[in-house]
Amino acid sequence: MTKVLFFILSLFVLVSCGAGHIPTWKQNAMADTSNFIESSFIGNESYAAKYFDKMLEDFRMTVDPDEIAKAYLTKCITEFALLEYSDCREAAEMFPLLKNKENIAYYTFVSGKARSAEEVPEKYREIFNISKNCDVVKANSALSSEKDPVTRLVKAAAVARTGCGNAETAGIAVNTASKEGWKKAALKYLALQLAYFEKHGDRQNAELIKKRMELVVSEESLDK
Repeated sequence: MTKVLFFILSLFVLVSCGAGHIPTWKQNAMADTSNFIESSFIGNESYAAKYFDKMLEDFRMTVDPDEIAKAYLTKCITEFALLEYSDCREAAEMFPLLKNKENIAYYTFVSGKARSAEEVPEKYREIFNISKNCDVVKANSALSSEKDPVTRLVKAAAVARTGCGNAETAGIAVNTASKEGWKKAALKYLALQLAYFEKHGDRQNAELIKKRMELVVSEESLDK
């Protein structure tokens, strides 16, 4: 939870750095956003939907388009990290009302509309350029050196979206999600890793990945 909160704070700066009064809506938004991301990565869809609705209502309390947009952008970037790419339509509809440059940068990044690093959030510019030039070695190095697990998944998804990654890229994301207990995220990247192995005819590693994924499917079947 703490690591997810760190990502949220660095993503949208929900709480000011200085001391002083923090409005109730900001406190609620931070908690609900954290719970939404965590539930999404775990794969608890009903809880994720519930927390998204609460998060959206928190931001709507401000009647500020730039604050409300953060709910939709959070949803888009969370789905992005799960390799569920989209044009972030709900945020796009608010685009004419947005003034916050950071919001615009995140929208441009997750929607896939960015054409240069200057158009994406600063923390993702390096991985954007690396992916654009398709330097897999540098990409994997950048992922390994990223300390925040949520940001690491977002960066891994950015690499995967360009088709520039490899099995090691997916493996870094798998290990990240596995360590945090984010089952859905781990399975998503295991599937990506499996695709890489199968594409290159690595049957041995492909079978190992399949068996690892089947362990989860088997356990879920027993629970029902």
